[in-house]
Parts: sequence; C-alpha cells; structure tokens
Amino acid sequence: MHNILLVDFSRCVFGEMQKLLHRSKSEYTIGKRVVSAQCALSALSEREFTVVLISTGGCTAAGLWVCHHIRKRSQIPILIMGGNDHFQLVRKALAYQVSDYLPGRFNGSSLLHSLNRLQSRLEPDRPKRNLPSFRSLIQLEGQQVHSAQVIKIIKAYVLDHLNGDITLKKIADMVHFNCAYLGQKFKMEENMSFNDYLLQQRMEKAKLLLKSTDLRIYEIAAEVGYTDTDWFYKKFRATTGVSPNAYRKQKAFTA
Repeated sequence: MHNILLVDFSRCVFGEMQKLLHRSKSEYTIGKRVVSAQCALSALSEREFTVVLISTGGCTAAGLWVCHHIRKRSQIPILIMGGNDHFQLVRKALAYQVSDYLPGRFNGSSLLHSLNRLQSRLEPDRPKRNLPSFRSLIQLEGQQVHSAQVIKIIKAYVLDHLNGDITLKKIADMVHFNCAYLGQKFKMEENMSFNDYLLQQRMEKAKLLLKSTDLRIYEIAAEVGYTDTDWFYKKFRATTGVSPNAYRKQKAFTA
C-alpha cells in the first residue's frame, strides 16, 4: 500500500477521499490527515509517506509554503487540489516540481487518474503503459516538464480569465512558447483545439450563470468574454441548439 499524507486545508475532503479509495480498491491509503502547514512538516519528519496530497481550500499560500519546505528536504511526489487564482497557482506549483494539479472542487475520477499515473513512478518494476515519451518533455522557465503540465497552465489561465480577451498567442508569449507548437501540444493532450476548448468553457460558464443567477443576457455575455451580445447569442445557439433565454426558461421549468 502507498501511504498518503493528506494536508487538508479545506477540512472537507477527508471523508470523500476515504470512501473513494475504499470503493476503488486503490493501493493508496490515507496514512495521516493534518490541517495545518506546521503539522504537515512535523508528520513528514516523524514517519514515511509515499505522496503528499494538499487540498488547498482557501489557503493557497499555505499550500505553496508547504511545497517550498518539503522541497528543501525531499523529492516526495506532491499533488495539489483546488485553489483560487488557478493560473498563478499552477505556475508556482511547477517551480516546486508538483506532480499534478487538480483544479476546482474535489473530483474523484480525476484524483484516481492522477494517483494511478503516479503509481507507475512509485513502482518502477511494474510494467508501464502509455508512459510519456522523451519528446513530450519540454522546457518551461528553465525546467523540463511534461507537456501535460503546460496544458494545465493554459487551462488554468482560461479558467481565471473567461471574461477577458483570451488568445493562445497571448498565453504562448507569457510562457515563452511558439504559438503554433503550443496549439499542436494542446490538441494532442485534449483531443480538441484550443479555440474549441475556450468556446466550451465559455458556454459552460454561461449555462451556469443562466441557471443560477438573474443576470441579464448582455451581462452574462460580458462575464464569459463577449462584448458583442449578438455574437454571444449566435455562439450559444450553435453550441446548445437554443437561445440563452430559452435555455434559462427550460432550466427554470425543470428545477
């Protein structure tokens, strides 16, 4: 079994994780749960763990502080879940060689997928499938990282800036990559183009706002990055098959 040190700043994932690992018959178990940075470092000095899993909640700075101090003494794999300001968090997490970053709320399938990928590194004698080739390792800010981690930065930026003017060229300039190369990598990792992904995320947020708020349509359009409301109407109808107003009425009727 692989022992997890759960640093649960959110104070809400411990029970869900236990149930998830039990149901999936995972080879991971929660060896210890702590809720503060100092307790995390104390736990690491007292016993052996296989991986550190940090659920940041609203304590992003504390989570990164833990990563910083862990890396002073150990190369133990670190996974981070949640957090606000996703783009900055992912960029900083890469500096601490975090193995994976899972944005948003607790997602059991994503966590299991991340742990399963990590297991191939923890058990070098076990036959490996679908391991990243050397060509998928690329340079980011002086570090060699897997292209999937760079894609996480792109997705985190999109998540944080949906109401702004987002282009792949702008993101490529920020992470010092050729735009066309980055677009190819994104499509390889996500099985869709960057523009298709951006449209998908904007429409998902628009649907959420239509269901859960009383914002006017032009306000929702602005919230998801459209200054032209007519263009927003056109893209929303093309994506969902109905107008924003009709979608709102449908969801209100079925609620």
